[in-house]
Amino acid sequence: MCMDRRTQLLCAWCGPAFLLLFLVGFWFVAGLVPPPSATDTARQIASFYRENTDQLRVGLLLLLIGAPLLVPFSVLLAMQLKRSDPRIAPLAYVQLLMAVVTMLEVFLPVVLMATAAFRPARPPASTQLLNDTAFTILLWAFSPPTLEFAAIGLAILWDRSERPLFPRWSGYLDLAVAAIFAGGAPVLFVKHGAFGWGGAIAFWAVLASFGVWVSVTFATMLRAIGPAQQPIAAAA
Repeated sequence: MCMDRRTQLLCAWCGPAFLLLFLVGFWFVAGLVPPPSATDTARQIASFYRENTDQLRVGLLLLLIGAPLLVPFSVLLAMQLKRSDPRIAPLAYVQLLMAVVTMLEVFLPVVLMATAAFRPARPPASTQLLNDTAFTILLWAFSPPTLEFAAIGLAILWDRSERPLFPRWSGYLDLAVAAIFAGGAPVLFVKHGAFGWGGAIAFWAVLASFGVWVSVTFATMLRAIGPAQQPIAAAA
């Protein structure tokens, strides 16, 4: 069975498209990079939502559109992992399932923050609760993406086919990204410093590593798809 090259390319480009919508929407429009400090009071959080209501709504709309693009990107990755070596298919399925959960960990915080921006005049404690819930999901729920990246890394490193579709070094990169995402574990226990919401490890390292991962995975996907004249066979 052969996979359509155009469909594969469409799925591959969903990764950079998500990254672009995230950077533009979450960072430059909504102004949520870095996020409001976990040490901010309810009044400070409510003031942020009141003073930036329109920017937040537009930026979150862009991310709402972008978040589901992680799914076709991940579907293609799972198919390519399985095609490279069918013996590692279970890891490909784990990666795909965890990718859907990871997408929801982006999607749900966006909806919660949009809810806070929908009625910015509500009591400050309510706005703070919505904001806290959103960023706790986004920055603390590290286990699904950690498992996803670990599954990808192990699948690549355990690939014993004659011509693996993914270079071994990318497998080590996946494991490194998994370890960095696991750095989100202390977020629930601290409100400032390297593991705070805007900290060097829990936020900036995770953000940078994810950007690198999407870029590298996109490049290796294109390499695996191959030139236009090359037939693309799917694993049975």
